[in-house]
Amino acid sequence: MNPLALNLLIATLWLFLSSGRSTVDFFLGFVLGFVLLAALHAVLGRRDYARRTGALVMFVLQFIRQFILANLNVAATVVSRRPESLQPHFFTYDVAGLRLGEILILSYCITLTPGTATVQISEDRRTLVLHGLDVEDVDAVRRELDRTLKEPLLRVTR
Repeated sequence: MNPLALNLLIATLWLFLSSGRSTVDFFLGFVLGFVLLAALHAVLGRRDYARRTGALVMFVLQFIRQFILANLNVAATVVSRRPESLQPHFFTYDVAGLRLGEILILSYCITLTPGTATVQISEDRRTLVLHGLDVEDVDAVRRELDRTLKEPLLRVTR
């Protein structure tokens, strides 16, 4: 059985067996199910569930951090800079070797981060065309995307 489905089943059972019927009780059941599955990983043959779940939590936290920082950066840019001084750019970003689902999640995260937008996915699915509001160094933006979004995403999916 899929570890996530098993974890959801444990959380639902916990909800029915506990005296409460709240979201907090379900979340507690989910956490207890996670701990149980992590402890029994050798028996169940699912060694990567705990690692991937931890990586997912870190990816979400990293995305929230990037989202907040990008909002602050765009707000500061809009308030303090003249429109003529901005350096908007279209540029490509290499996604060769990523599966379609990974490309889509990455492109959505880039678009949801203020100041950047995914404009197009190439037909061969090897590059994204991105737009940046104020880009001084395209390579620095690419390295930042690798470090803050692509690498954490790959820790979840692989």
